Amino acid sequence: MKLLMLCREARLYSCQRLKEVAIQCGHEMDILDPNRCILKLTENSPHFDIYYQPKEGEAYLLPDYDAVLPRFGTASTKMGGAVLRHFQAKGVYCLNKERAFLIARDKWQSLQILREQDIAVPNSQLSGVETEPKTAIQKMDLPLIIKTLNGSQGIGVMLMETSQSAVSILETLKQANVPVLLQDFIDEARGEDIRCFVIGDKVVASMQRMGREGEFRANFHRGGSAQKIILTDEEKRLAVSATKALGLEVSGVDLIRAKSGLLVLEVNASPGLEMIEKTSGVDVALQMILYLEKAVSQK
Repeated sequence: MKLLMLCREARLYSCQRLKEVAIQCGHEMDILDPNRCILKLTENSPHFDIYYQPKEGEAYLLPDYDAVLPRFGTASTKMGGAVLRHFQAKGVYCLNKERAFLIARDKWQSLQILREQDIAVPNSQLSGVETEPKTAIQKMDLPLIIKTLNGSQGIGVMLMETSQSAVSILETLKQANVPVLLQDFIDEARGEDIRCFVIGDKVVASMQRMGREGEFRANFHRGGSAQKIILTDEEKRLAVSATKALGLEVSGVDLIRAKSGLLVLEVNASPGLEMIEKTSGVDVALQMILYLEKAVSQK
């Protein structure tokens, strides 16, 4: 097959692993930046042309691909989604479709959909732009978490222990026109969560993540560590259910064990491979390519 990965940083571990495995399986793979794509619609024509502008040289028409793997970050969400939709219109299989990808990127919308599907999430709140920060935090318990709607890798996630600090941060973000949501701080989790890597109908790898000392975020990019974990059947079912609720085929589902039971913190549409492969010992990249092969053959 001729495959395309949409990613701004081809040097990243996940991109290199997926390309390496794809080649080992006998496929070709291009890695292109969606922000360098040019999309064209033609009057009264079914063609959905996609051109690419390399760093050097003239823009060229992209060839036909058998499948697309979206791996772009939050800075490319809008254009990346538009490129995905263009490929879908051309009948190209996308491993995570545009609509599901964009829903997962919006933290509030994804939480709404999870609750609609009766999937438990932490107590969460979104306030309108004209809501006063002092009024917003009155509906929440302290300490609380403030999250920007489009952050990733722990960026844009803040722990507020006092109402004064919460109001101050909310006022600053409001002035900067940065939308945020408020969420319960699950103290009993002790800065730990569970990452489940879901492909299709099953969890193929998992790990327990721990934040470094003095850090409530367990993300690898925030200095967190990880260890192997054996999931319960309930945890596996919840991770798969959360993935399907958002319409994803591949996801990284973050779970937390609270006093009230299991909660879904977040569903990532483009989860990293490095930490979970090294921790679990599972060749996640191979599992993704094998799933892709089967999906394309059945299309």
